[in-house]
Parts: sequence; structure tokens; C-alpha cells
Amino acid sequence: MMQKYVIGALLIALGCGDDSAAVDASVDTGRSPDAGTEDSGAVDAGSDSAMPDVGIDAGFDAGPIGSAGCVDGASLPEGENGMDVEGRARRFMVRLPEGYSRDRAWPLVFALHGNGGNPGYWDGTSGDRNIREVLRNDAVLIIPEAIDNAWRNYDLEREAWGPLMEEELVFFDELITLATDELCIDEDEIFAMGFSGGGSFSGVLGCRRTDIRAIAAGGSVIYFDEADCVHTPAAWITIGTEELQPGREAYRDFFRDRAGCDASSMPTDPDPCIAYDGCGESTPVHYCQHPGGHRWPDFGSQAMWDFLSTFVD
Repeated sequence: MMQKYVIGALLIALGCGDDSAAVDASVDTGRSPDAGTEDSGAVDAGSDSAMPDVGIDAGFDAGPIGSAGCVDGASLPEGENGMDVEGRARRFMVRLPEGYSRDRAWPLVFALHGNGGNPGYWDGTSGDRNIREVLRNDAVLIIPEAIDNAWRNYDLEREAWGPLMEEELVFFDELITLATDELCIDEDEIFAMGFSGGGSFSGVLGCRRTDIRAIAAGGSVIYFDEADCVHTPAAWITIGTEELQPGREAYRDFFRDRAGCDASSMPTDPDPCIAYDGCGESTPVHYCQHPGGHRWPDFGSQAMWDFLSTFVD
């Protein structure tokens, strides 16, 4: 959670290239016993802490400073970055918003590629997946790469899935620590989004981490044990009519039900999206059933951020 600093007369004021890979053909192979036909089809090309009470009027609000990186972060290089996590070399892309500085705390969006893909899936600068343009002025974008390019590798024995998921969660522990230490991040505005297996693992992050404010997912299924969930994120979910099957419906319904929503809904922007009724005030759930198959819809990138940005101060 974000550290909040109270500043008063007795305290010293704190001062606070596009190297994308070729678009991959991300594929979720559809061999998951717990997901029906799963992701079939190829993708087209801690708590708040405060300073000790110094007797300052409780009505004085200096506002949030942000993560540790707002004070002395050295930033992160634009483009490809790497780190070692438990002896494994990991790769991720960093795209900073235009005008990035430590003068304000920025939202952070993690964008996860589909199984069989790589960070280039979300690192393009044109087309329907151009989230770099959508976030250009508004948020830090980090695009991580999965172990062996798959958030769930169906070529491995099922027994291997759990340990690898835990290893990925450690990766995100390290990524979020690095980002908040080196960049000025609003720790109440961390989001995860993705397509196919990347959306599925965004659900893992939303379920297993308490710092993911909201998720956005396309064509995804449940990867986590529902009993392990410790958090309820707001959720934006899209599924193609041609790929609609029980595994994907179960993903949608899990986050809808966990947020306390009703099955009834009303239309919301953009068409064909709906907003479920009765959701918790802080956990709305929107569902967009587009007319295509297993792909990221043409309206998806902007609609995703229009939803996530409602949680940005």
C-alpha cells in the first residue's frame, strides 16, 4: 500500500523506441482438463503507514506522495529490461508515459501476452492492440514475459502447473517491488490485463494479490484454485461469441459473483458491453461479448483503459 506522509511546519518538506518484437501467434492450446476447450485458436498476428503524530491539524491533507520511487527512484530504462528471479533470467518491457516525472504518482498497468507469445504482443505501436498509444499520457506500462512464453504450459504434466504459477507470482513480487522502488507509482492504482493465457494469469494476480486494483481480460479461463483467493478486484472481461464455452463463462461468472454482482445487467459503453447490477461499490464488473472468435476485439484497448481509469484519482 502507498506510504502517506503528513507534512507540516515542524517537518522538512519532501521534494519529491519502439523495440517491440514481431507480433507473435499466441496460442492457448486448449488441453486444460479444468477449462473445457480452454483457449483454443490462434491469436491474430501491506497496509498504509503514517508518520508519527506530530500534532498537526487533522484537517490538513498534503495528499499522497506515492511509492518509494517518488522520493529517490532512479527510474527504469525504456524498452527491454531483465532481472534474475530465483536463478532464472526474466525479461520485461518498460514503457513510460510521455512527461513521466517523480512529481506525481502514476498508475501502473501490467500487460500479459497469451500463451506461446512474448512481450511484443502488447508492445506494438499500431493496430487493435496498441495499448502503448492508449496509455501514452496516463500510465506506466510493464509487459512481462512468461516462463517459456506460457503462463500455463500445457505441454508439461499437470503437476508442474502449480509450482510454475508460484514461481510466476514471485516474479511479480519482484517486479512490483522494483517498479515501486525505482518509479513514482500510485500503489492504489496497479492493474493487470491480458489476452488468452495472459488474461487468465491476470485473474491469478487479481485473486492472489491484494495490490491489484482491477483486471481486464479477454478470452480467458480460471488458472487458480478459488479457495486460494485473498482479494476481489474490479473486472472488465471480454469473450468472443465464437469462442464462448463453459471454461470462459466460468471465468466471467467467478469474478462477477465474487464482486457480489447480480446476473442481471444494463448496457454500458462501448457497445456491446454490459455492467452487472448490484456489484460492490468498489468492485464493478463489466462484460463485453464481441462478435468474433479468439482474438482481442478492436474496441478492447480503449475500453479496457476507460474501465481501469475510473479507479485513477
